Parts: sequence; structure tokens; C-alpha cells
Amino acid sequence: MNPHELSFDQLCDLFGYIPKRRPLDPREAANLLSLHPSTLEGYRLRGGGPRYFKPPRAGVVRYAERDLLAWLVENARHNTSEDAAA
Repeated sequence: MNPHELSFDQLCDLFGYIPKRRPLDPREAANLLSLHPSTLEGYRLRGGGPRYFKPPRAGVVRYAERDLLAWLVENARHNTSEDAAA
């Protein structure tokens, strides 16, 4: 399933997510993804996680809800032998 072919509303329906319709802070984003905030921070540091935004000189990180839901879809697997990098 290509997440870019799904509308935001379809992504929300897929995961039973009720959107806040605003950028999420890292704690909220981790909660949506069922991750610990430090795990999400590790993805930011090493790469491979969902896209995030950090405005210049703002010192804050924010996530778009659509990007988080799309990241979940992009990382869907059918079995444990599938390569996560595929």
C-alpha cells in the first residue's frame, strides 16, 4: 500500500486515529506511534524515522500527523522475514 495514494482521512480511518489537525510535539508523536519518546528521538538522530520539522532558531521539533501515519504504512510488513529497508 502506497501511503501517498491515501488521503489524510483514509490514513486516519486505517488506524482509527482521531486527528488533532495541528503539528504534534515529540511526546504526542511518540504516543501516536506507540513508541517511547527516546526511541523517536533516536530515529531523528540516526535517520529512518518519520519526517519532522524544526524551524530555524526555534529549538522545537514538530511532526505532521499525516507524515506519522504515512510512516506507519510505509513500514508495514507481511512477515518477519521481510527486510525493513525494502
